[in-house]
Amino acid sequence: MSKLINWKSDWFNGNFKLFADGLQKGAITFGVWTSSAESVFEDQNYQFVSEGFWQSSTKVIDRKTSEVIAVITYDSWKSKALISLTNGKQYEWKSTGIWKSQWTVSNYQDEHIMYTCSNNSGVISSDTDNKLLMIAGLFVKQVYNRQLFILIACIVPIITTSTLRHH
Repeated sequence: MSKLINWKSDWFNGNFKLFADGLQKGAITFGVWTSSAESVFEDQNYQFVSEGFWQSSTKVIDRKTSEVIAVITYDSWKSKALISLTNGKQYEWKSTGIWKSQWTVSNYQDEHIMYTCSNNSGVISSDTDNKLLMIAGLFVKQVYNRQLFILIACIVPIITTSTLRHH
């Protein structure tokens, strides 16, 4: 049985709101200058704590128990991530759309989540009820969006300065 969740994001701060049957069921709220976030989805509450330069990994903490329940490791060069749960299961996050408008989270066996976006909204189609994976897929996308923004913010002044010197 496929579960459909609609989402909307605020382009300015990257926060997400999650909707099922037209009712808001959850949210992901990012820190202002970090890629760490708090999330609530139905009865689940998670904290995402990014670590390392360029956010090379993120610990996912269950807010009810304060236990680490997953670690996300990023492969920025390939726009992929590995979501490793503490129970030993692993899931791959990867972009599938040519314009980065589609991505998946999957164990390539029995759990598959497809994300699509257009502008600042989209749909999650999931054949699993694993709320952590649904939220993690949006979180990883936003981490990569922020990295791209930082990269562009660093490169544009260099190009601009270089161009102005030659005139």
